[in-house]
Amino acid sequence: MEVIKDNENTDQEWDLSRNHWKSRIIWVLIFSFFNAFLGYRIGKGWNVLKYCLASSNFYIDYFWSFIFLSLMVYWTVQVTAYLDTKHPWKDEFLLRLLVQLLFGFLPSILFLEVVDHLYLQVTERSLFRITQNIIQFPFFLGLSLIYTLFYSLISLYNEFTNSINGVAEDLNLSLDEKRLAHTGNDIKNTFENNPVVTIREGKDIRMNDLDIVWVSNSSGMNLIYERNYDNPPIQDGHPLKYWVERLEPRDYYQVSRWDLVHRDIIKGYVVKPDKNFKIDLDYPGEHQLVLNKDKIDDFSKWFLKEF
Repeated sequence: MEVIKDNENTDQEWDLSRNHWKSRIIWVLIFSFFNAFLGYRIGKGWNVLKYCLASSNFYIDYFWSFIFLSLMVYWTVQVTAYLDTKHPWKDEFLLRLLVQLLFGFLPSILFLEVVDHLYLQVTERSLFRITQNIIQFPFFLGLSLIYTLFYSLISLYNEFTNSINGVAEDLNLSLDEKRLAHTGNDIKNTFENNPVVTIREGKDIRMNDLDIVWVSNSSGMNLIYERNYDNPPIQDGHPLKYWVERLEPRDYYQVSRWDLVHRDIIKGYVVKPDKNFKIDLDYPGEHQLVLNKDKIDDFSKWFLKEF
């Protein structure tokens, strides 16, 4: 018969694993003492020592009570653990309770009834049927019912907590997947929107690390100029459109198919006889860019910040 987990570090205090056999033995010893004790008259003044503890029959009854009750408890625990795997409470509560009583409670009381008759024939003393007027029904009937209901409640509680833990684990897994997806998107966006442009002193220099003022394309190769004149131009193999899509359109303007400039380095412009613009750049050296006449209005709005 199957028994659920056997890990002492993860077991709860009252679960159905084998790790808690010590506590079960202690309780069986207590109930066994109570069972053997009730079978003796102690007279007035509660003379326990004289009429009970001084009798060897008491210790014999105590011993066999412990043996039989231990078997009863073991059966109840095993049946409950087995039903946890075959008929969980969440499937149908009343059916599980009925099965628990049929296979846990009834066999227990039948077992104790049989051993009580055998014990009576051998010793001429009833072991579990108390003859005193204190309790009118067999002691084992109430004890078996208590154990059956007790472990049923423990089983129900464990199933409830496990279901909550399962929901929590699913939620954490979902959150982890979302975090992982979000992290992956962040990494993807980092590489796409802030790509590595060059390497300086053994470190990757990304686009956002550079103060770019001019990107000039020639023969399929970009030259990236920084605001700091002391930094030499950086070569880049991306098409110019790659930088147009990533640099701020309020600050950068694509003058032609070959040049993308920052507004800060536009020193002025001159209208050529063919009605094209010649844009002068405020950058070391004589740099002039030609703007097609079809883009003059668009350039004027951009330069004057009319969006």
